[in-house]
Amino acid sequence: MFKSILGLEETQEIAGLNVYFNGGWIMAAVLIAAAAALLVYLYRSESRVTGARRGVMMVCQGLALLMLVTVLIEPMAQIQLVEPYRRTVLVLIDSSTSMLIEDPRTTPADVGEAAAVLGKRPLDHQVDDQNVDNVRQEIGPVSRFALTQAALSHADIDLANKLNEDYQVRFFSFGDQLRAEGGANDPVGWLKDHQVTGKTSPIGAAVEEAVARHAGQEIAGVVVISDFAWAKGRDPIQTARKLKIQGIPVYPVAVGLPKPPDVILRKVIAPEVVFKGDNVPIRVQIESHGFAGNTVELILEIDGESTVSQQIELENGLQFAELKFVPKRESGSVQLDVSVSTLTGETSEENNSTSHAVQIIDEKIKVLYIEGLPRWEYRYLRWVLLRDPRLEVTFLMTKGDPALAASSPRHLARFPQVAKDAFKYDLIILGDVPATFFNDTQMELMEDLVKSRAGSLLMVAGPMSAPGSYGETPIAEMLPVKLGNGQWDSLNVGPVVTAAGRESSVTTLSPSPETNDRIWANIRPMYLPRLDGAKPGATILLSTPKEAEQIRDYPLVAWQRYGTGKSMFVATEDLWRMRLEVGDRYHAKFWGQAIQFLTLSRLLGKNKQITIETDRRTYSAGEQVQVFANVLTQSFEPVIQESYSVILDVAGVSDSAAEMRLEPVPNSPGLYSGIHLAGEDGTYQLRTLPPDAEVSNRVDFVVKTVPLEDRETAAQVDVARQIAKQSGGESLRLAELGSLPEKLGSEEPLSKEVRMQIDLWDKPVLFVLFVLFAGVEWFFRRRENLV
Repeated sequence: MFKSILGLEETQEIAGLNVYFNGGWIMAAVLIAAAAALLVYLYRSESRVTGARRGVMMVCQGLALLMLVTVLIEPMAQIQLVEPYRRTVLVLIDSSTSMLIEDPRTTPADVGEAAAVLGKRPLDHQVDDQNVDNVRQEIGPVSRFALTQAALSHADIDLANKLNEDYQVRFFSFGDQLRAEGGANDPVGWLKDHQVTGKTSPIGAAVEEAVARHAGQEIAGVVVISDFAWAKGRDPIQTARKLKIQGIPVYPVAVGLPKPPDVILRKVIAPEVVFKGDNVPIRVQIESHGFAGNTVELILEIDGESTVSQQIELENGLQFAELKFVPKRESGSVQLDVSVSTLTGETSEENNSTSHAVQIIDEKIKVLYIEGLPRWEYRYLRWVLLRDPRLEVTFLMTKGDPALAASSPRHLARFPQVAKDAFKYDLIILGDVPATFFNDTQMELMEDLVKSRAGSLLMVAGPMSAPGSYGETPIAEMLPVKLGNGQWDSLNVGPVVTAAGRESSVTTLSPSPETNDRIWANIRPMYLPRLDGAKPGATILLSTPKEAEQIRDYPLVAWQRYGTGKSMFVATEDLWRMRLEVGDRYHAKFWGQAIQFLTLSRLLGKNKQITIETDRRTYSAGEQVQVFANVLTQSFEPVIQESYSVILDVAGVSDSAAEMRLEPVPNSPGLYSGIHLAGEDGTYQLRTLPPDAEVSNRVDFVVKTVPLEDRETAAQVDVARQIAKQSGGESLRLAELGSLPEKLGSEEPLSKEVRMQIDLWDKPVLFVLFVLFAGVEWFFRRRENLV
């Protein structure tokens, strides 16, 4: 009764009570004394009323006045409560479209689990090889989401009711966004009509958001039911580590097969820019499971027209196939679409094709190769350069036959002294040549070629002069490495491909990472200069093994941007050793790829006063497009201002132009960058505002989205296990969901102390009592005709 008056719940126990008055005790005493005096004054003269009746009237009037005084002095109560509570369990269910995949289950274990969850067999029933086909036909095709629905409605699993005994349970669904589905009253009901439409599975973000929504509550655990084909957003394993710090274990339930029968075209490995007439290799990475020995047709279409095809015998796991095409256009972009024929029984047909955009150019790369003595690397590299039809090569030998330049149009006697002659080269390869060979004017021309004219410099180190003699020259500023003390070391180790090197076309000699590593590791021994590391803006493509490094991350092959151009440093003259047993195959490929990488910006017209670039040419919706603009004056000096704006529009869509603001890049005068979030599929163009249009280039990029939900059919069981391990939880199967309360542990009754402040003067009972007592007194007063 008392708890009801105070507005408390029956489960709340009062541990302490303190009453005080807002008006203070003095005011309370004065009002009570005044009420008593009024009471005495009113009834002293009422002699006609008998003693007993007068006593009742006095008591009622006194109590009515007491109720009024109570309201006036505003009594308050400070209460200490002890109330029980239950910890919370969050259950997140994946509602992305990959959960609609109907896994072709074939093994007794997979078929048995599906039959048990669907209620066709007891949960502990084992299916053997003899009756697996019968059970598979009995359960029929069933999606991952349907299995989830069946598990939550299974009478023996009974997850919601079991958890509700000791915990507060909150259900969520997540696809493109997290959606709260409320408590555990009817999880089967909302799942029954739930729409599975999400195009992504942001598992990490969904878990973090669900936990954040229950901040301040004790969370006993998080259950995530998904195929864990994580598509984007925060890394769920990193999220799991954060939750472990908070003491919140995650119990992932992986739904689906880790290797369903399927054929997937993972990616196309091909250059983004090619030369007219090139015999361009198109390497295709294929992953298949369950179809070993089957033959599929691999088809290459160029701008929608089928041109090349070949038969491929499938292997379980990853394999590579190679197609080739010869660009016939003079210039422009072509779309390469690669596909494989569909086999009966595949999990999905959406992942049997992929595409790649290629730009064609018809112009030779002009190279000037300056070398001292004809060392081994020069001898082999010379023939590589001469055989490459894309190159127009000129040689300058600082030592050797002085009459060579007069008798051969391919040779120069000296480095150009005037800008017109120097600036015609796209790339200068600088070998083991002393810095004293060049005068100040020639050094300045080389620097200006790279810095302002989008040319490139490539130094191949040599023990006589390069890079040791260039310490106080502009060349040292241009190189991506910090020069050391001039000493050299001989190391019996091979190069190691860095993370950046794996992503670079320069150092990719084979589509297989293992083969690529093995090719580079065979280059040994190496004779290397001592360096003080790479410069802050440099990218290291090849290094040396950790145990062999004099410094951390030795820049064996490194590059950096320098003004509008690029510079690259190759620290060894022993790359010719990769010719062992295979000839020019990889040696020529590396040098060809390096030269193309260094010179394409200039060939594509990006040697203008203002140049725009993107980090790639093809994106999917939601990916970040990194945009750069190098802005120079008419004299090719950096433009310093607060920002620089470019125009982004969609090809073929009128009124689509929008202004994009780029911010200055720290420590890179004249360079501005910004990020555009790729939207709808289409071809996009970046260009400058009209005043700069004549002195700038334009850049096209393509957005073509194939949702990962449609491409990735395998349930990522390893991701689920890592989430469990990193969070301190446990990975479960659907049929094991009923054991979750035991995993969480028996929950002892929990309670917490709460302090509350309650207004007593405004309780309805005071007004009811006032009316009651005043009414009774008024009744007797009327009866005795006192009014």
